[in-house]
Amino acid sequence: MSTNSSTPIVDGQTVIYSAANRGCHAIKIEKTGDGFAARPVWSNPDIGTKFSTPVLKDGLLFGLSDRGTLFCINAATGKSAWTDGTSRDKMGFAAVVDAGSALLALPSNSDLIVFKPDSDKFSRIRTYKVSDAQTYAHPIVSGNRIFVKDQESLTLWMVP
Repeated sequence: MSTNSSTPIVDGQTVIYSAANRGCHAIKIEKTGDGFAARPVWSNPDIGTKFSTPVLKDGLLFGLSDRGTLFCINAATGKSAWTDGTSRDKMGFAAVVDAGSALLALPSNSDLIVFKPDSDKFSRIRTYKVSDAQTYAHPIVSGNRIFVKDQESLTLWMVP
């Protein structure tokens, strides 16, 4: 059984897509005569996504795998840079958001994970428990404000 609930990522002529138990793949769309063709660029069978769309930042993909671990993949080569072995969400769901100098990952367990967009290793900055209820919506970042929607309420968090 496989699902491809994550949204494909477009980077110029390259489209990166993923599915649970199917890995992560990149194709390049090229003009051929009167039409277009998709040419495979790379394939990473070890890391796939289920319900989580990765974030592309500085040539790197950051996301939550279908195995529930945070990951980083080189978007040009498809090579795994790192995975964080700590299980986050066994269902494979987390909203990952680019917040400038940091990335935010919000799994359904409501632990907002703030980490550096680093290609060498997983570098956690901090984890915040943002709700007692489950969270499935993306956190919204606006300046120094983070809006978090859980199953029952909307909370505003202020970042100093």
